[in-house]
Amino acid sequence: MRGLLNTDLIERLLFTAIVIGILLVGYGAFRYLELSNQLSGNMAAQIHEDGGEVTVESKAQAQGLMASDIQRRRLVAEQFNMMVIGGIGLALLGLGWLGYDILRGRRRKTNRVVEASPSSAT
Repeated sequence: MRGLLNTDLIERLLFTAIVIGILLVGYGAFRYLELSNQLSGNMAAQIHEDGGEVTVESKAQAQGLMASDIQRRRLVAEQFNMMVIGGIGLALLGLGWLGYDILRGRRRKTNRVVEASPSSAT
């Protein structure tokens, strides 16, 4: 009875890890794509991708480019964080799935042993 209770608890925890992993992967992927879309509209990101140099004609233009670059750096940092969150989600998903398979294999093995034992035939 105690082993069954522990197995059920472990199964629930593994299932929870799988669900949380799927949610983290989905959230990380969605936010990453959203941030990529925001970066495509950022002036500093476009200049950075082209590798070109900018000649600043006014103080207002320079301030606008500085603000755009600060936003670009924030978006790139957040994009990196979303990759990390997605990776953690994949790790949780993999560990939960692996643990669930191991438990299922042990359960099958235990059932085979119980079915094959001579005491169960009497």
